[in-house]
Amino acid sequence: MSIALLLNTARAEEWKVEITKHLPDVKVEIYPEIENYDAVEFALCWKPDANYYTHFPNLKVIQSGGAGIDHLFPNKIPSLLHICRIIDPMLKSDMFEHILTCLMHAMKNFSMYATAKEQQHWQPLVYKSIGETSVTILGLGEIGGYVAERLVQLGFLVKGWSNSPKALPGVVSFSGQEGLRAAVENSDFVVNILPLTDATRGILDRNLFELCTNETVLINVGRGGHLVENELLEAIDKGQIAQAYLDVFHLEPLPKDHPFWSCSSIFITPHVASRTNISSSVLQVVDNYKRMIRGEALLNEVSLEKGY
Repeated sequence: MSIALLLNTARAEEWKVEITKHLPDVKVEIYPEIENYDAVEFALCWKPDANYYTHFPNLKVIQSGGAGIDHLFPNKIPSLLHICRIIDPMLKSDMFEHILTCLMHAMKNFSMYATAKEQQHWQPLVYKSIGETSVTILGLGEIGGYVAERLVQLGFLVKGWSNSPKALPGVVSFSGQEGLRAAVENSDFVVNILPLTDATRGILDRNLFELCTNETVLINVGRGGHLVENELLEAIDKGQIAQAYLDVFHLEPLPKDHPFWSCSSIFITPHVASRTNISSSVLQVVDNYKRMIRGEALLNEVSLEKGY
C-alpha cells in the first residue's frame, strides 16, 4: 500500500517529508511519479485535476489538504470513497486573526488615513468601538463557530446564520432561508465562512446586498464561488455595500485585468486568511491513514450528500 500526493502546490515535497517522518515504512509518492497505481489506497489532495480518483483502482480514502472539499469535485466522487478534511486549531485561530484584522482596519478608518497621509491631509474621523459593532457570521461550523465565539468574548454583537440551528454562547443564531434576512439586516459587517455547496454557491448576491445598510462591510473568506462578483461591484456603486475585504476568488491568482483591482472600496488578500500548517495538520493525515488500515472510523469525514 502507498500514499499518493496530488497537490497542485509547491508544498508537495514538504508534505512528503512530514508524512514520511511519521510513516517511515510507507511509500509516499508525488503524482504523477507513481510507481504502482494499483497500490494507492490513500490520496492527499489539494486542487487536483478532474477525474483524479479514477487513476487509482483501489483507492479508499481521499484526504483534503485543507478545511474545504469543494476543490475535490465532490459531486463526481463515487459514494464508496471516504472523503476527509483537516480541522486544525491553527486554521481556526489564523482565520479569527485575519477576520479581526479586517474588522479593526475598517472600524478605525485605517484605509482612509493611508489616503490622507499621501495627501498630507490631517482629518480625524469618527470610528466604531467593539461594543457597538454588529457582526453577522455566515457559516457556524468548526471554523465559523470558533470565530463567532471569539468575537463575542471580545465584546462584539454577534449574529450567526447556518443551514441548521446552532446554539453558541452569546451568538444570536438563525437558520434556513427564512432566517437569512434577520441575520444580515442591520449588521455592520457580514462575514462569509460557509462551505461551498450547491445551496451556498452565489449566496453573496444582489438579494443579500439589498438587505445591507450603506455602511455594511463584506468580508469573504469562504470561497470565490460564494460571491457574484459583478453584483458586488453594483452594490458598491449603489452604496449598498460600503467596503469589501476579499481573500478568495473565482480565479486565483486574480487576473490583472479584473475590476476588483481598480475598485478603491475592495481590499484584496491572496487567499491567506488561514493557511494549512503542515507540521500540525500532518498528524491528522497520518492518523487517518492508520485508521483506514485498521478499518476504524475516520477523523473529520465529510458527507458527500451535504458537501461538508
